[in-house]
Amino acid sequence: MKRFVNFRPAVLFALCIGLGAGLAYISSYHSFPMWWLIAAVPVTAAFIIVFIIRRSVKNIIITAVSVALFLYGACGICLKLGAYSDTSLADGANYTVSGAVYEKSFTENGEYIKIDSLAADGKLTDGCMIVYLDDDYGEFCDVGYTVTFSAQVYVSSPFAYGHTSSTRLLEDVRYTAYPSGALSSDYGFSLFGSINSSVRSLFFDNLDKDSAAICYAMFTGNTEYIEASTMDSFRYGGVAHIFAVSGQHIALVYGLLSFFLKKLRTPAALSAVICIAVVFFYTGVCGFALSAVRSAIMCAVAAVVQLMRGKYDGLSSVAISFTVITLVNPLNIISIGFQLSVAAVAGIAILNGPVCRLLGRIKIPQKVASAVSVTLSAQVATFPILLSGFGYVSWASLGLNIIFVPVISAIFLIMFPCTLLALIIPPLAQILLLVFSVPFELVTSILVTIHAEEALISGFNFGPFVILYFVAVFIISGMVNLKFRWRAVAAVLLA
Repeated sequence: MKRFVNFRPAVLFALCIGLGAGLAYISSYHSFPMWWLIAAVPVTAAFIIVFIIRRSVKNIIITAVSVALFLYGACGICLKLGAYSDTSLADGANYTVSGAVYEKSFTENGEYIKIDSLAADGKLTDGCMIVYLDDDYGEFCDVGYTVTFSAQVYVSSPFAYGHTSSTRLLEDVRYTAYPSGALSSDYGFSLFGSINSSVRSLFFDNLDKDSAAICYAMFTGNTEYIEASTMDSFRYGGVAHIFAVSGQHIALVYGLLSFFLKKLRTPAALSAVICIAVVFFYTGVCGFALSAVRSAIMCAVAAVVQLMRGKYDGLSSVAISFTVITLVNPLNIISIGFQLSVAAVAGIAILNGPVCRLLGRIKIPQKVASAVSVTLSAQVATFPILLSGFGYVSWASLGLNIIFVPVISAIFLIMFPCTLLALIIPPLAQILLLVFSVPFELVTSILVTIHAEEALISGFNFGPFVILYFVAVFIISGMVNLKFRWRAVAAVLLA
């Protein structure tokens, strides 16, 4: 007899830690007491009693781990938010501040840096600080430098002005400062920061500003240097995800390395170790973006399964990566980029097969059906998150993704080795960069001229009913063992 649901412990663990963290975050946002945690006690006891009667040790262990992860997610959120609000500096006071630069970028109003390892008036301080610089801010600084300046410091609130600043919370940026005098700096070495800065300099020194910004964003995921109008064209077309270092980038890097190592007849185990190490190193250069870390973990899981000659399970893999990243920092669940990354991969894992088979039944060629099913699966899974996070989705994104993603993937396959060669052999940089920058310029010009903003769907979001949406998707996908007509009825009722 088939099980009602195709059960995977890894998925249950991911749901538990995500549910605990999500409920705790919502409770904190609305200043709601955490008494609902008490409900975990009788529910846990009931399950354990049932499994003891059935003498199911496996289920007892799964229940215990699930509850522990639920509590970890809830308590972790409370501790993180409590630490963020516990600041040692007075709001609006003047301090002499020093710290190490871990990010440098700019907004429409000018440059800014983010610093950690903070000290104010000589006393070490928890948290990080964003520092907005004047046009003439003093001595040069970049990632890895230690800077010192005097400034009026403002303390951030986790829920300022009735909404959440997810970037500040995730990076633990508790303070904002505007230096009142010249900034002094001392050179400091940062491996990942130095490589990232070298890549940025390589592009901006050898290409025009717009092309350099797009190439730098494609390689590192940092879109701060792209013109707002150009970035909007990518967003409105539903293809801005190409700048998120995620599954597409990581899979291409891993595949490219595997290909060359296989040609060199490298042993499978050593090849996997080298590929995984390079992939994680690449995520470091990209600032350990959550989508990149998620993809790297999934890549590592796939490599280990392949070495053990087992069957790779995409849904369990994304669940494991979600759990690991949430264990590191439960606040990661509030990142829209992380939510989209997880939803897209999970959507492909559960919907790609059924959609592809359905398209095959209506005589669509296999390669076309495969491309459409992957894109459509990701779109269905990310649809409510896009609406809630950005306020719109593009109905043109399905066609644009089918056309542009393969093209951009091919360009990135050329871009990665050419960029590495250009860093190693600077005299060849201009020639090597032109190989992939020209196709990128062509893609950008096409997206700008399409005017995809006319294809936007907006004006509503799912709110809490997003849960029903995902339950409907889960049922209709075939993960629930019901006949198709009953799955369709259940999905329609949920809708």
